[in-house]
Amino acid sequence: MRILITYLFCLFATAVAVAQVSVTGKVIDKENNEPLAGASVIVRGADGKIKKFASSKADGGFAMSVATIAGFRLEVSAMRYEKRAILLDSVAFPLTVYMTPGDVQLKEVAVKADRIRAQGDTVTYNVGSFAQHQDRSIGDVLKRMPGIDVSNSGKIQYRGEDINKFYIEGSDLLGGKYGIATNGISHDDVGAVEVLENHQPMQVLSGIAFSDKAAINLKLKSKAKATWTFHGDAGAGYSWQPDGAVWDGELFAMAVMPSFQNITTLRTNNAGEDLSSSNADFFADRRQTGLSRYVGVGLPGVPSLSDKRTLFNRSFLISTNSLWKFGRGELKANIDYSFNRVTADASNITTYFLDGGNRIITENRSGTEHHHSLSGKFIYELNQKTAFINNSLQTNIDWDDVSLATTGSLPNGQSAKLPDYYISNKFKMIKRFKGKHLVTFQSVNEWESLPQTLNLDMNSERFCQNISDHAFYTHESAAYAFNIKGVTLSLEGGIKGYFRSMDSQLPELPVELPWLTENVVNTNYITVYATPKFEYWVRRVNLSLNLPISYAHYNFDKAIANRDEVYFSPSLSFNWKPNNRFSGTLRGGLGRSPMNLNLIHPGLIMTNYRTLKSGVDDFYNSSSQNVSASISYKHTRHGLFANGMVMQSWSHVPYTMAQQLYGDYVVYSYADAKNDSKMLMAMGSIGKTLDFMRGSCNVNGSFNRNESRLLSQEQFVSSVSTSWSVGGKINGNPWRWLSFDYRMDYSDSRLAMNGKSESWRSTMENELSLTFIPHSKWQWTVSGEHYRNEITEHNFKNVVMLDTKLTYRLSKRIELVASLSNILDKRSYNYTTYSQLSSFESQRMLRGRQLMFSITLRK
Repeated sequence: MRILITYLFCLFATAVAVAQVSVTGKVIDKENNEPLAGASVIVRGADGKIKKFASSKADGGFAMSVATIAGFRLEVSAMRYEKRAILLDSVAFPLTVYMTPGDVQLKEVAVKADRIRAQGDTVTYNVGSFAQHQDRSIGDVLKRMPGIDVSNSGKIQYRGEDINKFYIEGSDLLGGKYGIATNGISHDDVGAVEVLENHQPMQVLSGIAFSDKAAINLKLKSKAKATWTFHGDAGAGYSWQPDGAVWDGELFAMAVMPSFQNITTLRTNNAGEDLSSSNADFFADRRQTGLSRYVGVGLPGVPSLSDKRTLFNRSFLISTNSLWKFGRGELKANIDYSFNRVTADASNITTYFLDGGNRIITENRSGTEHHHSLSGKFIYELNQKTAFINNSLQTNIDWDDVSLATTGSLPNGQSAKLPDYYISNKFKMIKRFKGKHLVTFQSVNEWESLPQTLNLDMNSERFCQNISDHAFYTHESAAYAFNIKGVTLSLEGGIKGYFRSMDSQLPELPVELPWLTENVVNTNYITVYATPKFEYWVRRVNLSLNLPISYAHYNFDKAIANRDEVYFSPSLSFNWKPNNRFSGTLRGGLGRSPMNLNLIHPGLIMTNYRTLKSGVDDFYNSSSQNVSASISYKHTRHGLFANGMVMQSWSHVPYTMAQQLYGDYVVYSYADAKNDSKMLMAMGSIGKTLDFMRGSCNVNGSFNRNESRLLSQEQFVSSVSTSWSVGGKINGNPWRWLSFDYRMDYSDSRLAMNGKSESWRSTMENELSLTFIPHSKWQWTVSGEHYRNEITEHNFKNVVMLDTKLTYRLSKRIELVASLSNILDKRSYNYTTYSQLSSFESQRMLRGRQLMFSITLRK
C-alpha cells in the first residue's frame, strides 16, 4: 500500500511538472538587430486576463512558466515601438520577437500611457516622455519629473526627503558625487529612471531595519551598455564684462559593463559656470574632527541670482571614477581635482542696530580667491544577504588663499591662507546568522589639520595672525541584534576618543581692544556609550525607539576645569504606510548634549579686518526638544505627487552671544546668560504631470519663524525672524515646434527686535525659456530672468536679463551652437539682507553681454 501511494504521488508530481510550459525568448530591435531591454512581456489567457508578466533583461531575454498555452497569446510592448501580439498555440520556444519602431502617433499614445508607472516599491519614469528638445543631460530631465526635486546645488530629493543612493544600472559607482552623472550623462542614453522606495542599501539588513529613504537607479539604453560612450563640447567667444575672451569646454567618457564601470570627465570654463556642485559629496557624513575655520575672509556673494550672472571665474575640474566587480565584492576608486580662481567687486553698507543709535560702515571691496582641491576615495564592499563588509579610505587636501582690498570707512588690505588636510578610514562589518541574528563591528578613525594665516594692513599698521589647529578622532563599536516576528531588539556599545590642540597668536592687537591675544588650548575626551534600540516593523507600521546613554570625561589641560558628564538623548519615530500611495511619519526627541568645543578659547581670534571673536571660559551643556510630522502621497497613474512637513524645536543654552563695539571693531563673545530659542518650520510641495502637453508642474511653499536672544552693548536683545516663500514651475511641449519652461519664486522676510518690527522685505524671481523648433535640424531658444528685490521699504530694484541660443544639428553626432547672454548688458545688482543685529546692503557687479560659439561631438 505504501509503495502504491508513493508511486501515485510521483506520478502526480510528474504530471504537474510536465503540464508547466516555459515561455522563453528574446526581444530584438528590428532596425539595429540589438537586444531590447525593459520591454513589457505579457501572457494573456483566452479570456483576455493577464496570466504572467515579465520585463526583458539586458540581453533582451525573458522567461515565464504557465500551466498551458492553449488559446494564449504573448504581447510585447516598449516605448517608441509598435506593439506585438503572438498566438502561442503553434510556436516553438525560445521565441525571437522583433520590435519595429513606431510612428509618431503610436509614440504619443505610448507616452501618455507609460510616463510613470509603479510596481511594488519601484516607481519608473520614462525619460523620453519628459525630455524636451533643449535638454542635454539626464539632470535636465530629472528636474521635470514630479516627485523628484533637484536643488541648485544638484542635490536630489524624492517626496521631500534626500535620496540615500544613486545607482547606474544597479551599481553605486559615484557614491554621493552623483552630480558628475546628472550633469554629464546624456539623457538620450537613459531609457528610464527608477525610484526605489523604502530602499535599504545593505542587503544584510533587509527585513530587519526599516528605511524610509529612496534611491535612484538609471536604466541605460542598450546602445549605452557594454561599450564606451563619449561626448565633448568646445566653445569660445567674447565677454563685455569682464572684457576679454571666454571659453567653455567638456570631455565626458562612460563605460557600463557587467564587471566594470567608469566615468571620467574634464571640464573648464571662465564663463560663469560653477563646477563645485559637480563633485560635491551629498552623502558625506559630518567630519567628527569637528574643526571649522575661524578666519572668515571671503569674497562677497549675491543671494537670488544664479552664478552664471555673478561668477567671475576660471575653473577646471577633472574626475575619474572606476568600479570593478570580482568574486562577491567590488572595489571603487574616486579621484578628483578642481581649481577655481574667482574675482569679485562690491559696494556695501552695513548697519549695526544699537539702542544708542545705529552704526553705519561703508565698504568698497575688490578681491581674488584661489581654491585647489584634491580628493581620493577608495572603497572595498561586499554586500550580500548574509554578510556586509565595507572599508573606505578617504583623503582630502584643500588649499585656499584669498586677498581682499577694501576702501571706504575703514580702508585696509587683507590676505588669508587657508589649507585643509584630512584623512579617514572607516570599516564596517555585519554578519547575519540564521536569518534573525546580526552582529556588527565598526571602526572609524579620522585626522585633520586646519592651519590658518591672516595678514592685515590697516591705518599704516600690519597685523599677522597664525592659527594651528589639529584633531584626531577614533570610534570603535560592536552591536548585536535579533528579530522575532517583526520585532527587532539591538544593543550597540562602544568607545570614542577625541584629541585636539589649537594655538593662535595675534602679536599686535589694536590698542582699542584690551584683551588676550594668544590661545593655547588642548581639548580631549573619552566617551563610553550604549544604545539600546527597539524596532517594531509589521506590515504597514514601523515604530522605532532609540535610548542612547553615554559617559564622557573631558580634559582641557588647565585651559578650563576638567569635566565628567552623562548624556541621555531618547528619540521615537512612527511611520505608517496604509497603502502604496500614502505615507505618514511622526518623530520626536529630547536630549542633553555638549557645547561646540571650538568655542573654548579665552583669547581673541580675528576673523576679518574689523571682527574678532572670543570664546567661552567654561564648559557648558545644552538641552533640546523637537517634534515633527511629515506626510507624502503619490498617484502614479495620474502623475500626482505631494508631500508636506512641519517641525517645532526648542533649545536651551546657558550662554548667550554678545556683541560689543570698540571704536571701529566689532567683538563677539559669550556671556553667562540663558538663551532659550525656538524654531517653527513648515514646507510642502505638489507636483503633477500634464500629459496633454507632455509637461509637468509643481507648486511649493515654506514658512520659518525663529526666536532667540543675544547681548548687544551689554543690553539684551530679543529677536524674532519670520520668513515665508512660495514658488512654482511648469513646463511642456504643447506643439511639435514649441516647448517652454517657466519658474517663479517669491519670498518675504521680517526681523523684529525687542518687540519692534522692521517692515517686510520681499524678493521675487521669474524665469522663462521658450524653445522653437522650426525644423528638425534647427532649434532657437529665447530665455529671460526677472529679479525684483526690495532694497528699502517700498523701494524696489528690478533687473531683467535676456539670453538667446541658436542650435543647428549637422548630424546625430554633431551640433553647432551660437549663444548670446545678457543681451541688455546689465552690469550691477542691488540687494539687502538682515541678521539679528545688523543689516547688509550691497551693490554687486554682474557679468556683461557675452557671445559664444561652440561645437558638440557625440559618439
